[in-house]
Amino acid sequence: MSLDIKEIRKFIDKISFVKNIYCLSKNDISVSGKFQIDFDSLPAPLDFEISIANHYPLRSYDAESIKFVNKQLRHYRHVMGDGTVCIHTTHNRNLEQKLLIDFTSLKKWIEKYYINNDQDEHYEHIIVPENTIDNVYYSFSFTEVDNVFIAGDFGSVEISILSDGVYKEKIVHNYFVQHFMPQGGGKCSCKWSNQYLGSPKVNTGLYYFIEKPPAELERFIFQDWDSFYDIFTDDFLVFLHQFEKNNLKEFRNRKTPLFLGYKTIQSEIHWQVALIEIGKFPIHGVPIKIQGRKTGKWKSELTSGSIKWAISRNASYKYFFGRGSLTKKITEKKILIVGIGAIGSMVATTLVRGGCKNLDFADFDVKEYENVCRSEYFFNLGMNDKVDELKRIVTAISPFVEIATINKDYFQNIIKSFYDDKEYKNIFVTQLDKYDIIFDCTTDDDLMYILDNLSLESTLINLSTTNKGKELVCGIYPNIYRFVKTQYNDILENGFDDLYNPTGCWSPTFKASYLDINFMAQYAIKHINRVLGEEKKLNNFIIKSGATDSFGPSLIEF
Repeated sequence: MSLDIKEIRKFIDKISFVKNIYCLSKNDISVSGKFQIDFDSLPAPLDFEISIANHYPLRSYDAESIKFVNKQLRHYRHVMGDGTVCIHTTHNRNLEQKLLIDFTSLKKWIEKYYINNDQDEHYEHIIVPENTIDNVYYSFSFTEVDNVFIAGDFGSVEISILSDGVYKEKIVHNYFVQHFMPQGGGKCSCKWSNQYLGSPKVNTGLYYFIEKPPAELERFIFQDWDSFYDIFTDDFLVFLHQFEKNNLKEFRNRKTPLFLGYKTIQSEIHWQVALIEIGKFPIHGVPIKIQGRKTGKWKSELTSGSIKWAISRNASYKYFFGRGSLTKKITEKKILIVGIGAIGSMVATTLVRGGCKNLDFADFDVKEYENVCRSEYFFNLGMNDKVDELKRIVTAISPFVEIATINKDYFQNIIKSFYDDKEYKNIFVTQLDKYDIIFDCTTDDDLMYILDNLSLESTLINLSTTNKGKELVCGIYPNIYRFVKTQYNDILENGFDDLYNPTGCWSPTFKASYLDINFMAQYAIKHINRVLGEEKKLNNFIIKSGATDSFGPSLIEF
C-alpha cells in the first residue's frame, strides 16, 4: 500500500477546522507534515505535527496509524511523553472518511481535555518505560495487604519466583510479592492463597511509600534519582546504605527491586518497581559538618543517575477477575466437587476462572493419558492422582483459590458402608453441610442414591451427560435420584451399547468428546450462575444440543 500525498492534502483541505497545512512530505514509510487546528471555541489555534504510516487507514499493533503531535500539550490527559495525542477511532477503509474520523477525534480531544479540562472517571496509570537489564526484563506482581501505609513508611519485601518467560521477544524473570516487612517490625502478607504464600523466598527487595505518584506532570514517571531528593527521608537512606553494606559481600551485583508505593483511586495502592544493583546503589556518603568543620560522621545522600524501571502489575482479586466473574452466590461459597473426571474437571476450572476461592476435590481415580483429550488434565504432568494434578492446575490459574482434597475412601468405602447407620448418617450430614454447594459429577448411581437420601442443607447438584454428549442432565436436591434415573432410563437415548471398549479390564467409557462435554458443562454453569445470582429457586433441568440443522442448545427445566 502506498499513500498519495496529493490525495491526502485534498481530503484534509476539506475538513473545516484544519488550517494551514504545510511541510507535507513523503518517504518510504510515511507521510509527514504540520498543520493547525482552529474553531470558534478554541482560544487560539493549536499547531500539530502529523505522521501517517503507509498502511493507513489500517491499524497496527492495536494502535492508529496516524499520529498528531504537540509536545507543549504533555501536561494534558491522554498525551504521551513525545507529545502524541492518544486517540482511538472506528475502523474505516475509505481514506477520506478515515481522515475525517481521526481529525474529528482530535477536535473532540481538544474540546474535552484542552478547553474544558475534563477529568476521567476511570484511573489512568502513570506512563512508565519498561527497561531491560542485560537484555532481560524483570516483572513483579503484587496484591492487596491488610495494612495502611503512610508517607515515609519503608522496609523490606519478601519475593518469590513465578517462572521465566518471553516478553516482547526477550527473556523475562517473573516474581511475586509475598510479604511487606515494615522497618519497625511485623509482617504484611499479600492476599494470595496459602499455596503461594508457602512458596520459597528467592529474593529480598525494599519498599518506600511516597503516597503521591513519582511522576512529572502527574503522568510521566521520574527518570533520574535526583527527582527523589526531597522525597526520601534520611532514615530511609540510612536503611538503604545498611542494606547494601550487609549484603555486599554475599550478593554483590545482585538486582534488588525497590518498590515505590503511592495511592491511586479510593486509597488503592500501586507499586512501581525500580531495579538497583547491590554495590551500585544510587547513594554516596557525605561528611557531616558543623560550622564548616568535619565531625567524623557521615550521612547518605542520593546520587544522580538514570532509573531502571521494571514491570509491575497489580494482580489483586478485583482486577484478576474484573472481566466477568461468577456471582458472589457462588464465588464466596465453600464448594465441594465429587468426581473430577471430564465434567468435574471442567466445572473446577470454570469455577476457578470465575473467581471461586474455596474448593475441595474428591476422587479416588488416577489420571491416565487417555483422560487428557476430554478433560482439563495435562500430558506434561505425567501420571498423578486426579485430585493432586487438578489442584496444581487450578492453583496455576488463580493465586487466590484455596484447595483441599478429600480422603479417596470417603465417598467410595466409608459413606457407602455406613450410610444407613443413623449415627454415622448424622455425622455425614454434619460433615457435608460444611459446604455451601456440592457438585456430584461421579456418574456413580450408588453414590447419587446415598447423597439424595441424606437430609442436607447444602445445595447438591448432580451433573452427567449421555453417552455421545447430546444431552446434559442436572439433578437438584432433593429427589435427584428419581429425576436422573427417569431421564436416562425412560426418556433420553443414552445408547450404552455403543461405548469405547479399552484394552484390558477397564470399564467401557462414554463417547462424548471434549467439545461436547465442555459445551454442555459451560452452558449448565451459566444457567446455575444466573439462577443463583438472581436468588431464584434452582430446579432440575436438562440441556439438549441442537439438531443437525440447528446449532443452539435448548434448556428444559422441571
